[in-house]
Amino acid sequence: MVKPLTFKGDKPKKTKKRSAPYPPSKPTPGTKPTQEETAEQESTAEDQSWVSADAPSDIAGPVIIVLPSDPPTCIASDANGKVFASEIENLIEGDPGTAEPHDVRQVWVATKVAGTEGISFKGQHG
Repeated sequence: MVKPLTFKGDKPKKTKKRSAPYPPSKPTPGTKPTQEETAEQESTAEDQSWVSADAPSDIAGPVIIVLPSDPPTCIASDANGKVFASEIENLIEGDPGTAEPHDVRQVWVATKVAGTEGISFKGQHG
C-alpha cells in the first residue's frame, strides 16, 4: 500500500475516535418511543397525502388532474406524449376527492408561468 509523503518535522496526525457512530435509526426492542417521536411520525404521515386545491394559487408541484366522470378518471400521458384518460384505482369509497395516483403517468408537475396568471403542466417525460 502506498503511504502519503511525509517531511522532516511533521508531527503525525492523530485519529479521532468517536464514542458512538450515530444514534440508531430504528428504536431498539423494549424501548417505547417518546411523545415527540410519535407526534413527528403522525405529522409526517399527514404531510405525505394528496390534498385538493381550494384556490388556483394552491396549484403547484406534483398534481393529479381528476375528471368529473363515472367511474372517476384522471388525465395521464404516455412516453410518446399522448394524453389520455386513465381510470383511478386508489379511491376511498368511490370519492374522487380522495384520489391518489397509482401510476407515474398520472402525475403532472404544475408550475406558474412568469408574468402571467397561467399554469404550465409537464408529464413524466416533459
